[in-house]
Order: sequence, then structure tokens, then C-alpha cells
Amino acid sequence: MKTTIQINDDNAVLTTLLSRTLVKFGYEPVVENNLLLAINTARHHLPDLILLDVMMSKRDDGRVFADLHADLSLRYIPVILLTAIAREMQGLANTGGINIVILAKPVQLKELLRTIGSELAENRNYNEQAELDSAKQVAIGEDTAVCPAMELPAFGEGTAGDASGSAFSGDTTPAVDFAFPQRKSDAESEQDRLDR
Repeated sequence: MKTTIQINDDNAVLTTLLSRTLVKFGYEPVVENNLLLAINTARHHLPDLILLDVMMSKRDDGRVFADLHADLSLRYIPVILLTAIAREMQGLANTGGINIVILAKPVQLKELLRTIGSELAENRNYNEQAELDSAKQVAIGEDTAVCPAMELPAFGEGTAGDASGSAFSGDTTPAVDFAFPQRKSDAESEQDRLDR
């Protein structure tokens, strides 16, 4: 299965060239030139990575980014912001606990491909670690959920016990002496308390 990359940019010429280039490098591009549809397109295709233009005209692209991270099914998809105002955007790069990768337009193809590769590798490592952690939790849960059967000695088997070597004498249930200390009556307790 090919790695899917969603390209969100209102410049149709740029998205066409970029999608053709991504196909040549083994990726499967999904193009969305209308930012109003970017979230729905991402929900439909669940891409492995999203390239998002930051200066699109129809909708505040910062809002699209916020919507991507607010959606539970999309929040862990890595996003690379492509912008002509990279210097201004760099100040917002790591706000809200979200690590944002920003590339300045016009972006060099070599830099874009390297960044895509590293973001996909990092996300793949994160997902593999999350799967391992999840598998460990399931395994731990299974160990504690089902208590292993405890084998009790059968009557008459030789284990530590009485002189005959068995845990219990004979084939009957052993008599257990539950001797509790005698409790003083309430009157005696009251008298002891007064005597002190």
C-alpha cells in the first residue's frame, strides 16, 4: 500500500506539479484545492501526511490546522506547513504542544522530499511504539484478569503436614479450631474502665 499525502493548496498549477512529482517518488497524492473541503477530504482518505498551504485565500488556514488537530481521527497525522511567510510562522511553530514543520515557499524539491521522509519515519516510529505499548497493556491486562489456577493438594497426598506426611489427616475435611479470646461483657468492660 502506497503512502498517501494530501496536498492542500489553492494554486492548482502547484498542486498538479507537486502531485506528479510525488507519484514519481512512490507516493499517492490526494489533492484538495478548496480549503473548505480540506477536513472532509482528510477524513475520507486518512492520509499519512498533509501538506498545508498557509496563505490560502478562501479560509483561514490556521483554522484548518486547528480543526485537523481537534479531530480525533486526524490529530496524529503529521502536517507540513508550506508558506511564503515562514519567518513569521516560525514563532507559532511549537505552540500548544504541537510540533509544526514549516517550509518556506518556494520550497526546494530535495528539501520537501527529505522533510516528508523524516516526518513519515518519525510518525511510523511513534505508531509502532504506540502499538507495542498497547500490546504490552493487553498482555498485562490478560495476566491480571485471569488468575492462574492454583493447585491444591488432594487428600492423602504427601505434602508438608502431619506425621503421616499428608496435608490433611484422613479423607475428611480437617477440623479447624477458631479459638477467639473471650470477650468481656459490656458490664465488665465498663467496670475495668472505671477502675483505671
